[in-house]
Amino acid sequence: MRTTIDMPDQLMIRVKQAIAERRTTFRALVVDALEQVLAEKPGKFRLRDASVGSADIATDRVSKETINTAIETQRESHFIT
Repeated sequence: MRTTIDMPDQLMIRVKQAIAERRTTFRALVVDALEQVLAEKPGKFRLRDASVGSADIATDRVSKETINTAIETQRESHFIT
């Protein structure tokens, strides 16, 4: 299948350098990279604590644990095969 990829000029410069160093083709580099990325299981996302305000107003904040649990639940339901 053919497709068009739009990428930043600086990235394309790096791609051309990698192609020359590895003595491969653009197609082979892209296919290999996509296969590697798609074979990886998504890592766990962890939200760092970025809360603001007084610690006395804890009832007005949502904990990072609650948010991380919600994110993991959504990811798991999306990636179930």
